[in-house]
Amino acid sequence: MRNLGGTKRRLRKFSWSRGAIYLLLSLFCLSTVAAFAWVFMISLKTTPEFLSTSPWSLPQHPHFENYRVAWQRAKIGTYFFNSILVATVGACGSVMVSALAAYVIARVPFRANGAVGNFFLVGYMVPVMLTIIPLFLMLADLSNRTGLRGFSSGMAPLLALYVATGIPFNTFVLRGFYESLPSQMEEAAAVDGASPMRTFFQIMLPLSWSGLVSTFLINFLSLWNEFFLALLFLTKETATLPLGLFYMAQRAEYTAQWTDLFAGMLITTVPVLILFALLQDQVTKGMTEGAVKG
Repeated sequence: MRNLGGTKRRLRKFSWSRGAIYLLLSLFCLSTVAAFAWVFMISLKTTPEFLSTSPWSLPQHPHFENYRVAWQRAKIGTYFFNSILVATVGACGSVMVSALAAYVIARVPFRANGAVGNFFLVGYMVPVMLTIIPLFLMLADLSNRTGLRGFSSGMAPLLALYVATGIPFNTFVLRGFYESLPSQMEEAAAVDGASPMRTFFQIMLPLSWSGLVSTFLINFLSLWNEFFLALLFLTKETATLPLGLFYMAQRAEYTAQWTDLFAGMLITTVPVLILFALLQDQVTKGMTEGAVKG
């Protein structure tokens, strides 16, 4: 009876702790859903209604015209495709370069193997804001030396920086995948006459597919929301979504077109939420496997 009572007390304590965790998570989810509902309601109001009614009041007549205005007149559509371009190209380029670097560090023995791996890890720890001034000066000098006028600003240097800034993290994650793969695969490929590059692309790269997908998605979501570098290198014509929303917020302060801004915010957020909801299991699986195997 004494052991049974102790078991009941432990179960009761465990249930209370789990209930508290569920309560906190429910409150967090509720606050997030409430924020999206608030943004959605305001995006359906007209400007006079937004200025004269309570922020939490329902729209009297849903005004879906705000989304068309935000997409066309506010150029959210242009910013949207610019973000897709830079996020996709930046994430793909970064993952491919990182896959090559991680494979060499993990599978090719050489004297400075550990030092090179630590070098990538240190690069992941350095904030981008600390390097932006020397990077800008270096790109300006490169532009002058090569005659590529305008290379110090625009899409080209931004894409180069997006690829470079993602390499340390991607290399650190993918290194764990390659270290976990058995060496017998490479030995069998060498016996069959496969070159190291062919072994990498036809055998090792497909086996690390989950890690490649997870790192690509993490990089894509990060670049989709990136603001600081875009602010420094892009103009209004080539702006991405975070920068475009910044311009819309500035304009709304003087024109009071807040409803168009909220419509643009939803257009910016919903595609990323759908992508993450569909592929969150892949992201979690890839990151977990990389962390355990590394």
